[in-house]
Amino acid sequence: MFKSEKKYKFYNLATTVIKDERPFHPQRLWDTCHEHLGDRIFRSKGFFWLASRDKHSLLWNQAGGGINLEFMGSWMFGIIKDKNHGLSKEEIKILKTRLNNKSSRFGDRCCDLTVIGDESQIDQFTNALKSCFLTEEEIKLWEIGYVFQDPWPKNIVKMVS
Repeated sequence: MFKSEKKYKFYNLATTVIKDERPFHPQRLWDTCHEHLGDRIFRSKGFFWLASRDKHSLLWNQAGGGINLEFMGSWMFGIIKDKNHGLSKEEIKILKTRLNNKSSRFGDRCCDLTVIGDESQIDQFTNALKSCFLTEEEIKLWEIGYVFQDPWPKNIVKMVS
């Protein structure tokens, strides 16, 4: 399992990097964002995936009390699974070869988040985030088709001025 965490401290600021190959449980992530994002978590950003949206690479972008989750594209895994991918057989073969060369059990999918905040609150928030990853039991359920509750918006519209 791919997991790492680095912590850096400057003055009263701390930075933590969370890396994990597992997807987030969508309901637990929703609850954590609403219950544990303290006013001293200043910034967090990175890429992640939800168990309920396993084909999509999502961007996590938080500043202050607001979190913005954006669709960034499809993981190679998602492109291969999509029947309307629009790629040639040779291109799909290349993607499959690349995926087979990945050491992760989830192919190219992973979570990589950096959190910056006051050292008095960063551990609480990052520990809450880490508790949102699927457990091994949940992964077994997910692999056989279990669908997790997903309260995140389904239709995302980006407004440009």
